[in-house]
Amino acid sequence: MKAPLLLTMLAILPDIILAGVNYNERHLLLDQNLSNADAEASPYLFNQVQEALAAINRLQATPSDTITLDIAPGVYWVDDPDEPAIRRVSSNSEGTPYGFRLKCPNLRIVGQSDNPEDVVLACNRGQTQGAIGNFTMFYIDAHNIEASNVTFGNYCSVDLVYPRDPRLNRPRRANAIVQAQLIHTNADFVEASNCRFISRLNLCPFSGVRRALFSDCHFECTDDALEGAAIYQRCHFEFFSSKPFWGTPDFGAVFIDCKIDTHVRGTQYFCKTRGGINLIRTQIRQLDGEEIRVVPCYGTNDAPCYYSDVTLNGHPLKIEGATDITELPLLEAFTIDNLLHGPLPTHMRLSPVGQRTLNEDEDTRPLQIQFFCWNGQPAKRRIGSDATISATMPSGLTAATRLHLTPQLDAAPGFARKPSLKIDRKKGIVHLDYQLNVDGNDMSHVTWYRFSMTDKSDTIAVRHGLTADASNYAISPADADYRLMACVTPKLDITHPGIRVAAETEAPIGRNIAAAKGEESSLTTDFHDIPVQFQPKLQAGCWTFDAFKPADTQTYNWQPQPHNAWFYGHGVDGAAGSIGLNEATKGARAFYTPARKSCKAMTAKLLITPAKTAGQGFGSATGQYLDIGVKFDAKTLTGYALRIRRTPDYDRAVVMQLVHYQDGIVTPIGDEKVYASYLTSCEITVMSDGKELLATASHNGDTLTLSAPIQPSAADDSLCTFYLQHTGSTGASASLIERVELEWK
Repeated sequence: MKAPLLLTMLAILPDIILAGVNYNERHLLLDQNLSNADAEASPYLFNQVQEALAAINRLQATPSDTITLDIAPGVYWVDDPDEPAIRRVSSNSEGTPYGFRLKCPNLRIVGQSDNPEDVVLACNRGQTQGAIGNFTMFYIDAHNIEASNVTFGNYCSVDLVYPRDPRLNRPRRANAIVQAQLIHTNADFVEASNCRFISRLNLCPFSGVRRALFSDCHFECTDDALEGAAIYQRCHFEFFSSKPFWGTPDFGAVFIDCKIDTHVRGTQYFCKTRGGINLIRTQIRQLDGEEIRVVPCYGTNDAPCYYSDVTLNGHPLKIEGATDITELPLLEAFTIDNLLHGPLPTHMRLSPVGQRTLNEDEDTRPLQIQFFCWNGQPAKRRIGSDATISATMPSGLTAATRLHLTPQLDAAPGFARKPSLKIDRKKGIVHLDYQLNVDGNDMSHVTWYRFSMTDKSDTIAVRHGLTADASNYAISPADADYRLMACVTPKLDITHPGIRVAAETEAPIGRNIAAAKGEESSLTTDFHDIPVQFQPKLQAGCWTFDAFKPADTQTYNWQPQPHNAWFYGHGVDGAAGSIGLNEATKGARAFYTPARKSCKAMTAKLLITPAKTAGQGFGSATGQYLDIGVKFDAKTLTGYALRIRRTPDYDRAVVMQLVHYQDGIVTPIGDEKVYASYLTSCEITVMSDGKELLATASHNGDTLTLSAPIQPSAADDSLCTFYLQHTGSTGASASLIERVELEWK
């Protein structure tokens, strides 16, 4: 046993250098493989965990000091598992028997291995099993705590398995699952990374902390186990029962990019009582592959719960009693930086709180709405959103009003360095360079244009996006002999947009640039960077977006709206989980004209998700169809297409047919075939080699094939345009186009 007197000599003793690390009064080493002689020779080196912890308690540290404890691989029993004495409550432990009470201003515990299984802090006592009371390995009194590369394990109800040295394995104390806890603390903040927390009932990983961040950690537990005031990032969980939280604070526990394996069947709850649960991009797997319900709280819950992009057994999951924020501005608030530091709110309080009985008389007391960040501080900014306030009278009379809350934005930024363009001939890109006059998260919008006339009368928008994705423009053969212009609208995520400024290339894109040579041979797009707006011009290398009423729909009373024909965004109903090109009017029409003069063969592959969920594809059998055309002439409306149409004969299927366009007049060139799988993510292929027209539709293994010979003509090789014509209803009757792949030969 080291003499306490040694610790009073720390100020006059030199540092101990071991394996290149300077160990001193603020940086200690625990290594069970050290000899007693080495450990006794230095006040900074220890081979017994209790002695290292006691040394930390005796340090005369200032409030700003951080004490670091490095721990070499090994199993360190914080409480002697072989001592037969029953652990009981001490006079100062407030009803909980602890293995060790540790106190220091700020603490770092660092395992000296990238594998946290190599460094184990262990105990094996729990309620009625070696202890009277909920035995807990540590109570840590500190302002801030960091832990990395360490396993904290209470092996009362679970076996200790130590792969590095199986001789240190130890069976569980008992098969009964009892309250066997790890760590209580009063810390303001805990950050744990690459750690493992092992027990079953009442796991308590740093329970009591004001806020915590767990990154890349592993947890095994049953009920009443997890810390509610925590963010769990890229963590893995194994749930052995259905209520891992007793409850969470108003601001809620947050799971981001996590994986949860559960043994629960029936319903997986998170909270036993009440609290907020927020699941963002989280995968849940029932280990037997069964479908289960996922519900935030077992009892009545009035705390807000949110989720986005959550799956169960690989399939999208709707969480009962929670709000899907995938398409809501609130999702922007669920980043690690904002959750820890603000300023975006994740919690809203209404005051007065609770129910108010009005006795059917008018109540003029104001309703106060307050916004708070996850860290508990008042929010400095507000996200635009909607809220519904409802009231119920004792008589049963109800009413509600909807409030629209506008976002709080700063003044628009300007430019410290105005936009300019630079051509990289080797890489085949045009680079946009500028600098805003304020720092922050740059959300400036960039639109790229192509033009050749000095008055810019032939200008067409060809690409757009936020700066991060749109600062580099890839040159293609379509750009040859044209000048490029980039228009930048300056904006930060917390500001209004500023005044748009343009930059232009000094000269047209020359054909001496390798990327501009030759002819266009392929195109793939999901439309996220395509300016989907009214664009009626037919120009090589450009999309044309408008609306048109075909001749075979003239008997139906509707008029197209060409200036508002398409939009890029989320679908609805059966397409609610997809994003892509959506029809906004009956008659929505689109062309893509490639930068080439002719082609022998052309293929179009599309991924389409109809909003209709029964397979009927369109709102009604009133001339509603989608034509997908290849080898087309947009000027004369001549070419070939696959027609997908709803008929009065089927309410759970569409019919598909190959057709020929000649000056806008459509003639069938094959028989109709019924297809009942025009559903989510249906793959459609249409191709022509000048002699045959071939089309396939495929969804979940249900494949339909159509083919027909075509009459080649001298003009056919000049037909190269891709064509879309939709005459169906919009919204819940639309066909969302997720992706288009085109190829010319």
